Amino acid sequence: MKKRIMDKVDVLAADYYSRPAQSTSEKLFIYWVLFKRLLNSFISILNAKYRLRACRTGKLITVKGRLMIRNEGKIIIGDGCRIWSHIGTTQISAGPRAVIEIGENTFINTGAIITSRKNIRIGKNCQIANQVIIMDDDFHDVYAREKTCSAKEAIIIGDNAWIATRATILKGVTIGDGAVVAAGAVVTKDVLPYTLVGGVPAKFIKSLKEDAHINLEISNLIHN
Repeated sequence: MKKRIMDKVDVLAADYYSRPAQSTSEKLFIYWVLFKRLLNSFISILNAKYRLRACRTGKLITVKGRLMIRNEGKIIIGDGCRIWSHIGTTQISAGPRAVIEIGENTFINTGAIITSRKNIRIGKNCQIANQVIIMDDDFHDVYAREKTCSAKEAIIIGDNAWIATRATILKGVTIGDGAVVAAGAVVTKDVLPYTLVGGVPAKFIKSLKEDAHINLEISNLIHN
C-alpha cells in the first residue's frame, strides 16, 4: 500500500512540477491533491451505488456525475468499471428483455450512449470514448418511419478494444479483441481483432498486431 501511495505521489509531482516534490510546501501540496482525489474516488463509489441501483453491479465501480439509466431488461456491470457523466450526460438504456453486459475495468467516457433492445456485450478493459453511440436497433423503419423497426441484432465488443470519440457502432457488429475504431467512424460490419478501422462506413486501415510484432523485433535488435 505504501508503495502504491508513493507511486501516486511521484506521478502527481511530475504532473505539477515535472520533477519530484522538493520543498516542504511542495510535498504538502502534492499530499493535499492526493487526499482530494482519494476523497473524490470514494464519493464516486457512493454515487455509483445510487446511480446504478437498478443494475447488477460488481465491486469498486465509480460514476462521476448524473448518469442516466433506463433499465427495463438487464444491465450487468463488472468490477472496477468507471463511467463518467460529469461533462456530458452518459446514457445506458436496456429495453424489455434486453441485456447490456459491461466487462471488468472498462471505462466509459462522458456523453456516451449505449442503447439495447436485444444484447450489447462489451468486454474487459475496454475504452469507450466521449460521445460514442452503441445501439443494436434501428428503432424506425427506413420506408415507414412512423413504424417501429423489428430488426434487432446483438453487438459484441471484445476485450481491450478502444472505441474513439464520436464513433458509432450499429446493430449486428462484432468488434474483435484489441481492435481500435477511429474517431467519427460508423461501424456497420465486423472488425477483426487487433485491427484499426475508420471512416464512414468504417473500413480496414491497418493491422495493429503486425505493428506490435515489428516493435518487438526492433526492441530485440536494440537490446541484443
